[in-house]
Amino acid sequence: MPRPTSNERISFKNYLRANKVKFTSGIQTCVLGEIQDVILNISSGIDTSQVTRLIIFDDGERVGLSTVLEQQQLFYVPALPNDSIIIGVGTDGDGGSKSYAGYKLKFVGDGQGIQYGDATYGLNDVIGLGTHASLTVLGLGGGLFQPGNPPTYSVTPSSTNVFEGSSVSFTVNTTNVGSGTTLFYNIVGTASSTDFSDNSLTGDFTVNNNTGSFTKTIAIDADYAEGTEAFIVRILTGSSTNGGSVVASSSTVFIQNLGAPEYSSVTPSTTTVNEGGSVNFTINTVNVGAGTTLYFSTAGGVEAADFSDNSLTGSFNVVSTGATTGVATATRTIAYDLNDEGDEQFTLTVRTGSTTGTGIATSPTITVKNTAPSYSVTADKTSVDEGENVTFEITTNGVPAGSTLYWTLTEISGTITQGDLNNPTALSGGISINSSTNNVVSITKSLKRDYTTEAVPESVRFDLRTGSTSGPVVASSPIIYFIDISKTPGSEADGLTFGPVQVNRDNGNAANTSDWYTICDLDNVPDGSSIALFIDGSGSMTLGTVKASYDLLVSKLAARNITITTVTNTQEDWITPFLVDLP
Repeated sequence: MPRPTSNERISFKNYLRANKVKFTSGIQTCVLGEIQDVILNISSGIDTSQVTRLIIFDDGERVGLSTVLEQQQLFYVPALPNDSIIIGVGTDGDGGSKSYAGYKLKFVGDGQGIQYGDATYGLNDVIGLGTHASLTVLGLGGGLFQPGNPPTYSVTPSSTNVFEGSSVSFTVNTTNVGSGTTLFYNIVGTASSTDFSDNSLTGDFTVNNNTGSFTKTIAIDADYAEGTEAFIVRILTGSSTNGGSVVASSSTVFIQNLGAPEYSSVTPSTTTVNEGGSVNFTINTVNVGAGTTLYFSTAGGVEAADFSDNSLTGSFNVVSTGATTGVATATRTIAYDLNDEGDEQFTLTVRTGSTTGTGIATSPTITVKNTAPSYSVTADKTSVDEGENVTFEITTNGVPAGSTLYWTLTEISGTITQGDLNNPTALSGGISINSSTNNVVSITKSLKRDYTTEAVPESVRFDLRTGSTSGPVVASSPIIYFIDISKTPGSEADGLTFGPVQVNRDNGNAANTSDWYTICDLDNVPDGSSIALFIDGSGSMTLGTVKASYDLLVSKLAARNITITTVTNTQEDWITPFLVDLP
């Protein structure tokens, strides 16, 4: 048979509730297999032949289940979506008085979970009912429960003797308490809320795998004569107030009062430091809580830019070295700069409260030894042919990391333009310094083979500058000579051909053009002439491959009213395409 639909399951539960009065008791007995189809989800491997208690109830009703829980009998609650049931546990006392505990369960939706307290439980989760029992959820869509032994709780402090400014952790161990359960705590004793850094005597935490924990930090106050205080942590279910059930209490924890704070003198790790070096400043404390923030300010012949953090003030924290002792260490790193300024001096004052608060100790004078920056430029060659590269290597020391230096290619002879270089064609620029110690940067320049014979030999020098590309020169390379390897057009003619003459494939980039007009010495062609141009497209070259050079040629011819007939042929036929009348 198919499983009942949601409406059929809900209809059956409504039927049970409507006919509750016909039963002698709201707790009936059946075999699990007889009602398992009414349960939406059920744990795998469960024995369906088990005798099961069927709890018939009205929404919000209190149902006494002490016997069912004590005998750990499997029971099913045929709840409708969003029903609530209060499970009553307890026995009659002497004289007819009753002492019951009630645990409210809410059935979320049609099988979405069971809410108890602030948590929602799913299949196979464990719900702890105070000190009375635990319930393992074996089915949803209503609730199928297997009662178990009651949960247990214990709480253990990490120490029973703690000083102001220190922390104490509490570990809570449980049994039969479901993961995700929220427990609560409150603090009782002679300690007040102001004795704790969070100014609170209550709180909560979550149990996972039967373990939970929380930490309380003891506040430091200025009452140095208040004596020892004591407190106990109590673990509760349901609430952190007295309305919750106390299930465990810790040992007594004693708070030891701190006396007046004491500070040693400030001790530097050195009294002489070079630019780029660091100085550690140490101050020892007594009766100052671990984690306490101290502050510092700097005085003397230094400024904020002399330090790597660009500041004359700062803060650092006390680290515990014993029950009442501690140490705090501040590190100051001296920045490199580009100034040859001579030695400087400073002192560091430790303060409380803020960087302008009460000064408690001042260091001896620290001398900062100036480190003058150094620069050098080398080149991998002093003469370079057109079409070859030259690489300049810049080495710096004592220049702050992150600084920018500048460079220029300075003319020594001839005329140097961007047209003399392949990409990148820049004749000046900036370089970034990545390390203040032995930083090396390389810049490579590639000479363009322009096939033009320069009238004056060209040479340059690579100048390294500070401030800008027009700033002072701090280092220079040797003079680099550009070797002109151009050939006079026709110089290799053999009587049959005029060439060969090699030109660039510019791919439309004007920076890579070849001056065909000059190469072919067209100045000797009369104005108004007509010339022909054959472009061999039989291989990888097309007109687009040399478009920039072609456009330059056309513009120069147009200026002299010289017409041009261009023929592109993919068959390497150098004759047939020219069997045309020229203008």
